[in-house]
Amino acid sequence: MFVEQNFKASQTLRRIFSQARSAKCTSLVIEHVPAHGPVADENAEIAALVSDHTMAGLRRLSFWKKPVRSAAEIDASADADCFGYVLAKHDVCPSRKIDNWHVFEAAISKYDHTHNYSPCAKPVSFLVGSKQFQITSVLYCQQNGLNKACAQVALRSLCAPYLGNFELTYRQINDLAFAGVTSRAPWEGLRAYQIPRVLNGLGIPYFEFDYQSPTATKMRDSFPYQRIVYSGIEAGAGALVAFTMSGPTAGAGGHMIPFFGHTFNEDSWVPNADIEYFNVGSAIRYIPSDLWLSSFIVHDDNFGSNLCIPKAYLRRDLAQYVVALLPLGYSYNGLFAEVAASDYFYSMLAQIAPGASSNVWINRLITFAFDRRLILRLVPITRDGYLDHLQAAEDWDNTREDSTTLTNLKSIKMSLMWMIELSVPDLFATNKRKIGEILLDATVPFSPKVDFKTFILARLPGSYYFFDTLDANGQPKFGTVRSNFISHTELLVR
Repeated sequence: MFVEQNFKASQTLRRIFSQARSAKCTSLVIEHVPAHGPVADENAEIAALVSDHTMAGLRRLSFWKKPVRSAAEIDASADADCFGYVLAKHDVCPSRKIDNWHVFEAAISKYDHTHNYSPCAKPVSFLVGSKQFQITSVLYCQQNGLNKACAQVALRSLCAPYLGNFELTYRQINDLAFAGVTSRAPWEGLRAYQIPRVLNGLGIPYFEFDYQSPTATKMRDSFPYQRIVYSGIEAGAGALVAFTMSGPTAGAGGHMIPFFGHTFNEDSWVPNADIEYFNVGSAIRYIPSDLWLSSFIVHDDNFGSNLCIPKAYLRRDLAQYVVALLPLGYSYNGLFAEVAASDYFYSMLAQIAPGASSNVWINRLITFAFDRRLILRLVPITRDGYLDHLQAAEDWDNTREDSTTLTNLKSIKMSLMWMIELSVPDLFATNKRKIGEILLDATVPFSPKVDFKTFILARLPGSYYFFDTLDANGQPKFGTVRSNFISHTELLVR
């Protein structure tokens, strides 16, 4: 066990040790390591802020699922043998009354629960001894009261894996956030307006919503932070939420944490209850897939990594700012793509309906749509990724797509797309399957009009639908291409 005087990261490390025990880790390796890369850069940044800072210690802790007693045994180990690592840093700064250890960074494998999904996790490489290892994770970081607060560590947690750049430094984040400011106090954190400065400077597209804005206060119900967060997670990019605190002694301060995963509960009560009990008679056009979500998976630099927050636990009135990251090259948020796909689907019904009697699954899809139980699930995908998805898919009768059709689909010009999967409750929740999908161009500006400018295609059992023209009454007409799939296929689950 890592025991050292004045070690102040004990609460977080205790949680990491607990996770390691749950994963049946049997060995802990502790190394004294020199400062280099982002750690050395942090020391240089702190030196420019205060004159009496000293890095009193730097340790790398790695957790192992098998006995590891020597450097030779480390060298003989595989990636799968390691649960993750922690880089712990000891800062001393008398002028700031700091003499603390903190987790500079860590990459810990998430709990291996069947219903836990972490679409934002990326490969993270790290050294143990002289050998490099790799696990899939989202970076965990802690603030230190010197050059970083919760906002900076939340940004690094998401942006480093997003960019595939784990050398991303806090100096880079602060230089972007405080551009043009001669006197800075990064230990006080960042304001909402500084978050876009960092994301823009790093070249990361995003969708933000500031609930503190006078025009946005009344839109908490229309744009709940949970749906914005979910769109960022399902996009594989993540989201950040800043919230104020509550309670008898809560001050005006706030906190920011990164969201990067969620749980999926197939036995969720919410999707049915939402329609039957709480939105009786409402003009609901579809059921969003996040109704099967019960918890978000987050990091909190105060408490630890891979924590679950019940979806409704953080009250909407406490959420002050939310930003969902978008995949590179995407110009609009997935929430808008969902709404557009719903509009396109209902505008297609006049042409789809004649084929309903000849295909039981199209018939079921239409029936559920008119019963307000159409389910939409959003996935970002490339053209090649979509073709790979089709090539690997089988319908319920084990039928595969025609190779000629797959070759012809290579003529699709758009490379970045939103795929909105269409399903119905019994298929979606229990079997994780869908009846089809709609593809939208993600690179052009979003238009709320049903003008088919972003529409690429729709796939339903038996056919692909391509927009042709609008008739004299403004109704869309489609060309079709035959599909071998005549029933449902698997959802694309990452």
